[in-house]
Amino acid sequence: MTTALTVRPGPQEYECRLGVLATLPKRLSERFVKKIVVVHGGVSWQKARPYLDDLYAADFEIWEDKFGGECSYEEVNRIAELATSHQADAIIAVGGGKIMDAVKYAAAKAGCLLNVMVPTLASNCAPWTPLSVMYTEDGVFIRYDFMPQQASILLLDPQLLVDSPKDFFVAGLADTLAKWYESDEILSLPENEHQPMLMMARHAASICRQAILDYAEMAIAGLEAGEATETFAKLAEVIISISGMVGGMGDTLARTTIAHEIHDAITAYPESHHFLHGHKVAYGILVQLAFEKKWAEIDNLIPFYEHLDIPKSLHDLHLDRLTDEEILDIATLATKPEAPVHGLPYEVNAALMVQAIKALENYMANIPGLKD
Repeated sequence: MTTALTVRPGPQEYECRLGVLATLPKRLSERFVKKIVVVHGGVSWQKARPYLDDLYAADFEIWEDKFGGECSYEEVNRIAELATSHQADAIIAVGGGKIMDAVKYAAAKAGCLLNVMVPTLASNCAPWTPLSVMYTEDGVFIRYDFMPQQASILLLDPQLLVDSPKDFFVAGLADTLAKWYESDEILSLPENEHQPMLMMARHAASICRQAILDYAEMAIAGLEAGEATETFAKLAEVIISISGMVGGMGDTLARTTIAHEIHDAITAYPESHHFLHGHKVAYGILVQLAFEKKWAEIDNLIPFYEHLDIPKSLHDLHLDRLTDEEILDIATLATKPEAPVHGLPYEVNAALMVQAIKALENYMANIPGLKD
């Protein structure tokens, strides 16, 4: 029997369909909500606000608050204090993943208030998962913090999601692709492969990989045309919901390993900050495959990466100027004693990670015709 496995399956209530945000007033009223704080972004708020007309027409007291930009402890405290000062019953997050994470944390800190997720991007599983990825105010990764409650309500309107930049959607595809590559070595172990919750986690991870490789091109075509096609909606749900189920069902055995640890480590370098989370994770996938010496799988992924302009090397991330000492620093951060990479069924240490990073760089440099 699997031990120390905590299952966090998903939001209390979830729906994905066109026009779904018109149902938000009823859902909140059923929960006896009277006072609401809405935390939102900038450009995305201008696009999202018309979808919330029914909310504003209903009999709620609403306070709006613009997100500070980073999911930092300072920002979480600020939002929690704002909600407390207004005696809010619920906090609604409207925007991207960092807003979702900050609101989840602030709602918990303010006394486990209801938290409502209204994503404007299909770029990660933050709206689904009961954890927050914490950064400094300057955007440097600190750690992951688990929340004591799930999202209360998660509503996806594909038409709102499709009205977003292509780069964010591509980053979401890349981040979701990592679910398979980071978890498979652990979930396929004999002691894990017949555990019911882990079987569900592995199946969800498999869906993530196959759906993205099969349908990404069609979904992107829909986004570029501004059309919430069935294929776009399908992959939006894979990015936000199915990927969230991987860690939700598999807990620490199916969350993050090398790909995300590489992402976290390179956030220490300002050159990486203008690359989206998923782009850096995508590079981390290739580092993980290089670590595992799965060069044939790297070859299989290269056309996908090339087609979507996803970074394949430090060079692509504008980090090729890194010294050997700095690469060792990245490897050391990615393999620190508390890092989840040590749950992998093989030895992971800084020296081996340096070898993988350098081997991948050399491998990519010797493939003719790759995009810079």
